[in-house]
Amino acid sequence: MKIERNADINTTELNGLLQTIGWAINPVEKLDKTLALSWGWITARSEDGKLVGFVQVLSDGIKHAYILRLLVHKDYQRQGVGTKIMEELLEFLKESKLNPILITKTREEAFYNKFSLSRENNGFISLFKWE
Repeated sequence: MKIERNADINTTELNGLLQTIGWAINPVEKLDKTLALSWGWITARSEDGKLVGFVQVLSDGIKHAYILRLLVHKDYQRQGVGTKIMEELLEFLKESKLNPILITKTREEAFYNKFSLSRENNGFISLFKWE
């Protein structure tokens, strides 16, 4: 498994990864725009170069980093790919002195708790409006 920071990625392969988990984006050009807005990302590739994992980060580059779209190909889930991506991402954010922020589903909370992400931290809580 090859884990890389800000490695070249094309939107067709990213959309293919999204499609494996039922999230395909149409038109695919929307992904070009979202990647252009990114502070950075982490990719995971199999030994044969296939994109099997991805996470995107939006940030002000000063203090906060919003973790967006941690994806793992359905055939590679529960094999440690997501864990390796998160470990690399959190190291990247630490080096950049950025605090991670994440919105996730309740059923995924235990996964993120392994990385010391929690509902409340240092007196801060999460507030959001979902429509």
